[in-house]
Amino acid sequence: MKALRAIVSKYSPADIVAAGRALLTDSVHQDVLASIRLSLVLFDGVLLNTLSGEYRQVAIEDGRSEAEALAQAARRLVNTQDISAGILLLLPPADFLSTRYQLALTGDSLLRSALKLQAHSMIPAYDHELLLGLNGQSGEGTALWYPARTADELFMTFHAEGLFLAALMPRTMALAGNGQRDQDLLLLDEDPRHVAQFELHGGVLHSVFMATQRDLQQPEFAEQWQAETARAAPGLRLRSQSHEYWAAKRECVAPMEAYCFFPKGAELYGRRLLQKKQKRLAAMAAAVVVALLIVPFVANLAQATWLESQIEQLREESAVARQSQASVFAMEDEWGVLADYPRQDVAQTLLTLNQYINSALTDFSLDKGVIDMTGYAQDPALLVEQLSEREEFFEVGQSRSSSGGEGGTRGDRFGIRLHLSGADFLGYETKYPPVQK
Repeated sequence: MKALRAIVSKYSPADIVAAGRALLTDSVHQDVLASIRLSLVLFDGVLLNTLSGEYRQVAIEDGRSEAEALAQAARRLVNTQDISAGILLLLPPADFLSTRYQLALTGDSLLRSALKLQAHSMIPAYDHELLLGLNGQSGEGTALWYPARTADELFMTFHAEGLFLAALMPRTMALAGNGQRDQDLLLLDEDPRHVAQFELHGGVLHSVFMATQRDLQQPEFAEQWQAETARAAPGLRLRSQSHEYWAAKRECVAPMEAYCFFPKGAELYGRRLLQKKQKRLAAMAAAVVVALLIVPFVANLAQATWLESQIEQLREESAVARQSQASVFAMEDEWGVLADYPRQDVAQTLLTLNQYINSALTDFSLDKGVIDMTGYAQDPALLVEQLSEREEFFEVGQSRSSSGGEGGTRGDRFGIRLHLSGADFLGYETKYPPVQK
């Protein structure tokens, strides 16, 4: 957590916002490029489908603009009716501007910001918005520029024909295949009007040389062209001189994202794709959360269902045992009246009393655990106290007052009432109330 705070503290809010925008733009561009299904290349007034090898003449007539003519030729080349199938349009290198840069910066977003701020001084003759293409791996190289309004016009004319123009790219970049783009390359692109040489090192465009074929007919310009192009570092030379080269590719050209130019309409389409993707991810995340919340309840329900099935099975298996148990309970209820009747050990009680009364009892009765007795004792009060100390008796008290008289040496006459411990007739009658007949 501290490390994260330290990293965040190094950047200002503006830097964080800029980084977020760059990340969003990169995601949008990747989604747009992922939609590309075919590539069309413009060569000497002919539009070719590199996947099928078919081509159509781009006829600019009847007051149509070049963009409209390109869109109509593209419509005749494209068989699909899927408007979401992206098209990569490969244009002649002469349609792009190039500027050399050497900055003490690295990183795509920083280089793009710095070059866009300097665009008015680097290209003073053009006052409109320009789209920028560069590879930010190096602070030294060559940037390509393309008019934003031209890109938007192409997008709208393609859209009017039911086609999705995903991106624009110099056709010279398409000379290198996917496995060659990280090498040192010299790409030579010639048509009847122009000749161009692109120098790439590890996917970074280092130099661009362009000239017209008419100028190269003059010895001075030809010598200067040879001198300038000879300065390029040696590398794998790839060359295109005719539309037959493009017709023979028979593949969809893979775009180089760094040097692709995206019309505003294509970026808007990419943002919609990104929003749909985010919504799908959010829906999936919500579904996962709901599933995680439901899992315990489902597990509990499954466990409860399983336990209920086990209970039913156990009930079936224990039916005989439960019948036997019911029979035992019935027997206990039937014999309980006798089995639970309070025990009154009369013999032991008399033996205990005889220890204190010395065979001087004259009357004795026992009824539901209550003993009433009369007799003679030298000290009736002491007798009551002694009997109270016995665990076998409780609530010992005189039932009548003692008196002297005819006993003589036998002592005074007494009457005592006491209760036997363990003879709970009240509880017994509560459990087994008398039956009224």
